[in-house]
Amino acid sequence: MEASYILLAILAATVATFLTRVLPFLLFDKKQKPSKTIELFEKHMPLMIMVVLVFYAIKDTAFSQYPYGISEIAGIATAIGLHLGFKNALFSIIGATAVYMVFVQVLFV
Repeated sequence: MEASYILLAILAATVATFLTRVLPFLLFDKKQKPSKTIELFEKHMPLMIMVVLVFYAIKDTAFSQYPYGISEIAGIATAIGLHLGFKNALFSIIGATAVYMVFVQVLFV
C-alpha cells in the first residue's frame, strides 16, 4: 500500500469521527426541549446496542459442537445477572467480558 493511500484513509476517518461528534451540537438548540423521538432514543439506545452486540456475538456460535456455546452463554448470563443486580452497564460489560475470556482462554483452550 502506498503511504498516500494510508494517509488519505486516516484523514477520512478523522473527518468522519469529528463530524459525528460536532454535528449534534450544531443541529440541536440547547434552549429547546428535545423531541419525544430523541428522548426515546436516549432512553433505549443502550439496551438496543446491547441486544445487537449479543446477537452479533452468537451469530457464528456452533451450539451443536464442543464446547456447545458454553462460553457465550456464560458471558450473556453474567451480563444479565450483573445488570439486573447492579443496574450499571459498564460493570455488566466488563464482568461479562471477563467471564467469557476466562471460559475461552482458560477452560476451553
